[in-house]
Amino acid sequence: MSKLRVLVFVVLAATAMFCQDVQTGPEKYSAVAIGTGGSAGGKSVNFNFNIDRYTTDEEVQQLATLLKTKGQDALVSKMEKLNCGRIYPVTSTGNEISVARKRMVDGQTVITIVTARRMSFAELNSGSRSKDYPFGYLQVKLNDKGEGSGQIMVAAKIRFDKKKGNYEIESYGNQYIKAINVRPSK
Repeated sequence: MSKLRVLVFVVLAATAMFCQDVQTGPEKYSAVAIGTGGSAGGKSVNFNFNIDRYTTDEEVQQLATLLKTKGQDALVSKMEKLNCGRIYPVTSTGNEISVARKRMVDGQTVITIVTARRMSFAELNSGSRSKDYPFGYLQVKLNDKGEGSGQIMVAAKIRFDKKKGNYEIESYGNQYIKAINVRPSK
């Protein structure tokens, strides 16, 4: 299968995207992205993410409504103007974080980050399907010390399925990328 699909159903979307339990910031974390399969298998990259502020419930509701009514392109345009922090490999400037959410689930802190990812000129000019996947996604689960692991989608698309009445996030290709050794940094 050339593409991994992850469906975020209404219940999951409501808890992951609309329920903000914890409002704090700024926070800094370091981690390692490691490919666990596909073409990224065995490769690793150190990265950091700094959260300056968390996205409010009202802001998320506005973004969800924008996606539902005007589609992914309108959502990308709006998210390119938002800045909640930065996620970046240690050798790069990375991307601004457009949406950052933090909540408590079963005694763990769950941080979800979505970016409007930067695309190279070559990617945009080549006509590759990857340009239809304009978002980056990271979700980590942390213990009471702020340490944990998570899942990364380097390139994703987000849409609202009107027939099913739910939001979907789809990863480009077989992205088996884990975030490991997530920990607070100074």
